[in-house]
This record gives sequence, structure tokens and C-alpha cells, in this order.
Amino acid sequence: MNFNTVSEAKEYVVKVTNKARTIDDINSSIEYYQGMFDRAHDNDSRNLWKTEIEKLELWKSSDDFKNGNFPQGIDELILEIVEWRAVLFAFQKTDTKREPFKESGFFAQWYLGAIYGVFTIIGKLISKDTRDNSLRKLWSDISPIMLDDGACTQAEIDFIDQEMHRSNGRFTNANSQVLRFRNKLIAHNEANPVVKWDEVDNEMTLLIRMWSLLVAWSSFGLYQPFRTGDQAFLGLDSFFQGSELYSLKQARQAYLDKVKSWSKNYAHNGDEDKGRGAFSTLTIKTSFVQ
Repeated sequence: MNFNTVSEAKEYVVKVTNKARTIDDINSSIEYYQGMFDRAHDNDSRNLWKTEIEKLELWKSSDDFKNGNFPQGIDELILEIVEWRAVLFAFQKTDTKREPFKESGFFAQWYLGAIYGVFTIIGKLISKDTRDNSLRKLWSDISPIMLDDGACTQAEIDFIDQEMHRSNGRFTNANSQVLRFRNKLIAHNEANPVVKWDEVDNEMTLLIRMWSLLVAWSSFGLYQPFRTGDQAFLGLDSFFQGSELYSLKQARQAYLDKVKSWSKNYAHNGDEDKGRGAFSTLTIKTSFVQ
């Protein structure tokens, strides 16, 4: 894929990574832009907001939007797999009086859904099909431009490219327990292997770092993208004690902190990258004048 400028490449990354807009998102944006148009003080501003409104109206009325002919954004896939895994991690690390996955059919079904969710998303991110909106494809298209722009090092690029090699890299049946599990149980009904979540985390470490490099280079990053602990465990008060819910929330947060660390660590050596990652923070500085 060819781009005329670095800015054009960054815009493409934002387009591919951003979450697909729902009809409510579109209507909300149109309402906001209409308000800005109504309050504009000059023709240039009015034309700007009018153009944005027309683009959204055109997209909303298109057959592609109505029929769902658009991919999920890579941000959405990454955040959802982290949400699934963080709650699973919390249950794995927290001792509770009751055993929800044995006692409750709902929890048993949820656990099965979580397994399918995690491994299905991994499959989408590493897909080798060039028609797919995959992280693998985006990395292949954009990483050389990021390197030329000074956004990453040659050593890390070489390592990631080696790990993502289509036939000899990490994500092959020969080299990845995770991919083997997905192919044998999720994609096909060949076998029933045991899920090894530490290996899932090991694979996710690389995917999170690749995504983080792309997002940090092309945008300001994501601010508070995850659900709160209260939201993640809402409605479970009748099944768990208050102290257990507190521990579950703490364990989930510990996993989210690990993910943020992965996003900031070089893939090839694990050292911390002092640059920005995918997760942005709000910093307020104050000064006193005497």
C-alpha cells in the first residue's frame, strides 16, 4: 500500500483502528456538528461543519452501513480481548467461597463464551487473508513508514517481522499452542486441548505492543478505554461477598496494568520504551506565581 505523505498514512491507521460507529454514535455526532454549524461565525467554519455533516449523512444512508458491510476497528478487537482476559484472570487469581463455574450454568456458559471470544479475536488480529482488517496486515503496510518516521527501532521492527512471518513465525501451528488450540477446537472440531492462559498472555504481549506502536504514532492514544471494576462485575453482589468482589476488582486491575506495561515495553528485549504508548493519561500541571 502506498501513501503520498506520512499524514496520509496516519489517517489510514486511525481509520482502520477506530471503533466502527453505531447509528447512535453517528446521530450524536451529526447533532454536535449541526450545533457547531449553527453557532459558526464565518462561512469557512460553516462549510467545515457542513462537510462533516454531509459525510456522516452519506455514510448513514449508504447500503454498506445499512447492511453492516464494514469491519470492526482493531481498537475494538484489542480492547474486547483484554476485557475478556482481565475478568478471566481475576477469577483465576481470587479465592471465593462459592465456585461459580461449577455451581452456575450461567457462569459455565460465560466461561465457554470467554474462551471463544478470546481465541476468535486472536484469529481476526493475526489473519493472513489480505482482505481482512487484521493487525497483521496493518503492521505490514505501516511499519516501514513508522520506521522511516523514527517512531520505532530497526531492532524491534526486525523482531516483530520475524515473529509475524507467515510460515516460520510465532503464529503457526508448529510454534504456537494458542493458534493450535484455536484451530483444533474453535475453528474446527478436531480435538479438545486444555487452555493454557499463560501462553495466551505471552502471545497477547506481542499483539498489544504492535497495536500500541501503531496507535501511539498515529493518534493521541486512548484515554480510559476500559470498563471500571464496578461495571465489569455489576450484578454479582448476590453471588459473591463484598470482600471477594473487591479482590476480583483488584485482580482485574492488576491485569489491565500488565497490559499497559506490555504496550510500553520493547518487543525484542522487554525494556521500557520511554515514548508514548497506546494508553494516554491526563496530566494537570499547576504553577504558583509569587
